[in-house]
Amino acid sequence: MKRNKQKQMRKMAAAALALSMLVGSPAYAADPITSSSSSVVGGLVLSFADVSATHWAIKHITKLASLGIIQGYERQEYRPENTVSQQEVIVMALRMMGLESEALKSKADTVLPVSVDTFFKPYIAYAFERGLIDRQEEIADTTNKTAWGAREASREWVAKLVIRALGKQNLANQQATVGSTFNDATEMSTWANGYVNAAVQLQIVQGMDGNTFQPKGKVTRAQMATFLSRADKHLTTRSDRVTIGYLMGQTDRKISVLNAKGETKDYAITSDTVVYNAKDDTRIPLSSIKLTNEIYVVQNLGNALYIELTNDQQQLETNEGTLNEIYLDQMIVSIQQGSQKKLFEIAQNVTVTDNEGRGLSIGSIAPGSIVALQRVTLLKDPKITQIIVKQAPVSKTAEGTVLSINADQNQITFLEKSGQNETYSTKNGVTVTQSSGTFIDLSKLRVGDSVTYDVKANVLTAIKITKQADFGETVQGKLISLSDDKQIMTVTRSGGTALEAYYIASNALVTIEGMSSASLYDLEVGDELKLDLLNNKVINTTVTSRSVKQYTFASILNYDNESKVLTITTDSGSVAAFKMEDKTIIRYGDSTLPMNSFQTLFVKNTKVDLKISKDKIVQIANTTKIEGTVAQLNAQMGEITIRSLSGQNLSFKGGSSTPVETLDKTGATMADLKVGDTVVLVISSGAQEYVSSIATKKVGVYKTLVTNPSTRQLSVKDENGTLLTFVIDNNDKIVNPGKATHNFEDIGLDEYVKATFNGTKPDQLVLLNTVRGKVTSMDVSLGTLTIQDFQGGIQVLPVGQQFTIKQNGSISSALSSLKPDDRVEIIKDVNDKSIIQVATPSKRTISSYDTVLNQLYLKPTANNDKTTYNFFAKAYLHKGTQSVAASAFVENEEVTIYVLDDKIIEIEKK
Repeated sequence: MKRNKQKQMRKMAAAALALSMLVGSPAYAADPITSSSSSVVGGLVLSFADVSATHWAIKHITKLASLGIIQGYERQEYRPENTVSQQEVIVMALRMMGLESEALKSKADTVLPVSVDTFFKPYIAYAFERGLIDRQEEIADTTNKTAWGAREASREWVAKLVIRALGKQNLANQQATVGSTFNDATEMSTWANGYVNAAVQLQIVQGMDGNTFQPKGKVTRAQMATFLSRADKHLTTRSDRVTIGYLMGQTDRKISVLNAKGETKDYAITSDTVVYNAKDDTRIPLSSIKLTNEIYVVQNLGNALYIELTNDQQQLETNEGTLNEIYLDQMIVSIQQGSQKKLFEIAQNVTVTDNEGRGLSIGSIAPGSIVALQRVTLLKDPKITQIIVKQAPVSKTAEGTVLSINADQNQITFLEKSGQNETYSTKNGVTVTQSSGTFIDLSKLRVGDSVTYDVKANVLTAIKITKQADFGETVQGKLISLSDDKQIMTVTRSGGTALEAYYIASNALVTIEGMSSASLYDLEVGDELKLDLLNNKVINTTVTSRSVKQYTFASILNYDNESKVLTITTDSGSVAAFKMEDKTIIRYGDSTLPMNSFQTLFVKNTKVDLKISKDKIVQIANTTKIEGTVAQLNAQMGEITIRSLSGQNLSFKGGSSTPVETLDKTGATMADLKVGDTVVLVISSGAQEYVSSIATKKVGVYKTLVTNPSTRQLSVKDENGTLLTFVIDNNDKIVNPGKATHNFEDIGLDEYVKATFNGTKPDQLVLLNTVRGKVTSMDVSLGTLTIQDFQGGIQVLPVGQQFTIKQNGSISSALSSLKPDDRVEIIKDVNDKSIIQVATPSKRTISSYDTVLNQLYLKPTANNDKTTYNFFAKAYLHKGTQSVAASAFVENEEVTIYVLDDKIIEIEKK
């Protein structure tokens, strides 16, 4: 008898020891976990010696330990990899549901249909009574000789129990007929499919390797903790030590929580308090939780043991402005928002802090401070419960760049030399002077201007422009005069009579429809013009009132030397007469002729090309080349018809051996041409109806890869990555708009050019202005983008309505898809449409820098990101606003890199 009693005592002790559940680590709420040592607080085991701070289930074990669901083995071990028995799972589930006290009311001598250890009897009896487990289901397996309670719980059995504990039996019934997505679904018991599907849908369980569920697999103690922790959010009944509500107050010693009943409860913060984020299960500092965030709190004896941030959306109404005055006797605060003055009532228990959360007295807030007034929308009371002093009144003299001008709000934002953005009011008026000391109107101040400015109590009092920003605008007007040296243009604006004079930039472009290479000499007094200005200098002139009509391959009928009238027959057979002028350009072959030589070479029936403006001949040349698009083609007969630039259809004869030169293929023939190709035909000098050679014409935008000034060789690639190498034989083929020079040396690496090819020979190379920098603002209505470029300047770029934004392989045409701080590269395509490419940012760790190869090596990441990068030729490497050399980057340094076209365009040191 004594032996039986001792045996029974040993079994009860073993059963008690078998009851283990999970828990976390003790550390302070605001600190990272640095220890895995065990701790016991208020009778609760809060951490275990064998569960490290980096264990994958640490959060879930910590949560269940604080709830008292798990206590552990001797030596305060949790043994997370041990399997859990069915009777242990029942106890854990009932404790999670807050039903342990109800379960213990069951009689220990209740007769059960299954065999369990004595300690577990009241829990199992209550589980049968409540319907968590079913008698017929549990006694169905007669092959298993292990006692029912001591059996290792399977994954499918745990799924069933947890779903029933949550009251989700109806969901399981609905999911029973839905096919499983797991590859081993055939291994499930016939009853398990609905429970497993429901558990997956509620995100309680996940699959294993190879998209399997392993339904008969055993459940470890760490896995069981995770199942119950994830199930907690679906519970309808839970422990009375759990509070779910909104954070209404917080210090380093306590938190205040508004619960579902509308009651506000205080809980103490101790060194054992732990805080987690529900989004990603990471440990976070208590300071990460903001006022009115939704939180889940486990407390014991008024102490918060476990806090979980479940929703970071703040339930606040915020009004920000400049403090006018606080009327403490009436508990009213007055703030200025733009041109409006607003009054708000203040609650008696209002809290006042600075931007860092440090407490302030309400009487210490100085007028002129930038404040945020906050009201909790969860409460019916409209009074302000918190005042945050975001910025004390500022009085200073500073230097910076104008970042934005908000006339409606009477505010100007500056980018200061420190790299910070500062906004100040202009409500009392501000004096603006140029560097010469001349007073100007505030409306003349521009975004991008470099300035010094004076501030008194947050209000601007004076601004001095030290350097004007590049400013572009468009003017419509009529040409009145052009100086003899072609440096000054005088116009009257459309709708006005006042004269306006503008300097003309070097290499300014002139566009006249129908004239491929117009210049300032082709402008005429009275022309209606569209002028593109940069800093009040003309960089591009477009004639809008007339076009130059081109006649190609016309035949001379007669020329009257006295009247200087030339009569021609067009290809359609019509007759036209035009007047020659002293400034008419006369070309024969590659030579330019004087007027007195015209009649000698341009005889009757000579085929000529003419450019006509109104009734005057701008240029005449004997036809040696014709440009147009292929309209008809008979390669076998060697016949080709083109549509010329003037719209004429002209037919020519060639032969099967007529050479064809194309950029895309060596040894091309007429058979390689197709209708719609742009071509240049070289006409036979003896018989002008015959073609001696053909070259295709192609215009494209290319990125420069290699330049060789000694050989004048240029290697580029197009937008598809196709490589091309060619020679620019002279500088006359280079156009550098708005710049003083147009030399080969002006072509920069990693820059863009617009190249025109006749066959394989480059005919013209236009250097494009590429802007790279940081987006500071967008104006969707005006179609403008404000960029702080890598040189520190501010540029306002008009992109209009026709542009393309490329980012991470996607394409957008909405300016709103950009955001401030995006790093971008902006170029123009062949049709002058803006292409905005957004660089990809990432935070990385430096490994080393190769000074010979000019390559940066970065340490590997968990995502196997690229580790070796080259730099853009003009990459911006900096810390704050201070530029640094590439060699300044050292091992283990944290940086942010911005990558475009597989190269680094910017590195920002922390």
